[in-house]
Amino acid sequence: LLKKGFVKDECHHHYFEFWHMGNLVARTYTSHNNEDINDFLISTMRKQCLMEKEFFLEFVKCTKTLQDYIQLLSDNNQI
Repeated sequence: LLKKGFVKDECHHHYFEFWHMGNLVARTYTSHNNEDINDFLISTMRKQCLMEKEFFLEFVKCTKTLQDYIQLLSDNNQI
């Protein structure tokens, strides 16, 4: 997520925030336990990131870019 414009904020979880033009658009987090992300967490994180599951999975695999994400947010009137 860091390569896609998210900013990491550390505390008891790894928080990731996406800011666009000075506005907080999305915020999600993972725990420090280094476990694989299961379907429940994928569902939760993709909703927090304002994405559908397929887009989220492609985004994490780096087959979707920051520009793809910005376009998705724009198309959905979220920015």
